[in-house]
Amino acid sequence: MTITLDRKNKVIIQVVFWITYYLLFSLIWVQNGDYKASFFLEFVLLPIRILTVYCCILFLIPKYLLQKKFIAFVVYYILLLLFASIAQRLFMFFFIEDFDQFVFSKIFDIPAMIRSSVLINTTIIFVSSVYILLLYFKEKENNEQIPDKMIELKSNRRTHRIAIYDIVYIEGLGNYVNYHLQDHSKITVYQSLKKCLEQLEDDKFARIQKSFIINTNHLRSYDNDSVEMNNGASLPVGAKFDIKELSIYDS
Repeated sequence: MTITLDRKNKVIIQVVFWITYYLLFSLIWVQNGDYKASFFLEFVLLPIRILTVYCCILFLIPKYLLQKKFIAFVVYYILLLLFASIAQRLFMFFFIEDFDQFVFSKIFDIPAMIRSSVLINTTIIFVSSVYILLLYFKEKENNEQIPDKMIELKSNRRTHRIAIYDIVYIEGLGNYVNYHLQDHSKITVYQSLKKCLEQLEDDKFARIQKSFIINTNHLRSYDNDSVEMNNGASLPVGAKFDIKELSIYDS
């Protein structure tokens, strides 16, 4: 059974989550029964954590982790934690500690920055784990709903059997075409793009330009000039192609 949430419900769920997070951690970090100080501290530091979490799940994970750019992801993740810990230290000085005794170098106190990074990292890991788990279940559900229709492609005297769903896009090169697959592999076949469409017989494939056919199952974003596929490829859109054909609301 599929549970579909509209944008309003998604926003409500996220607001409820952050309110719950705020209340829970405010109670966890109470010291000597000083609830007021604990709630104020979490209130001041919460915006930094929220911003850092969304930077990770909306930018770093889709752009680097899911694209298997692991080194870039780790580098940018460390930089994100560094900037977030510095920002958190600044917030603490402005709103909590005695600003009259402010010394700029204290912001870069290594033990304090490590503590800040650990707290921020814990929040990111928790939320990102939930996000990745939801992505996994969504992808699994999509794969289960798609029939495993197979086709055979002859390349270099060898016949390859592939599932139609695994085709991300097809690139025309005159008398040859390149089939670009989900696993980032490529199969070169001697045939025309017109022949490809006839062989596929699937309305999920669209010829967006004279040299490109895309599988809309793997379409990430599009505008009037180009489309971006889930494997990171950016492909041009022909002037004669009606971009409205890519909209899910027209299907």
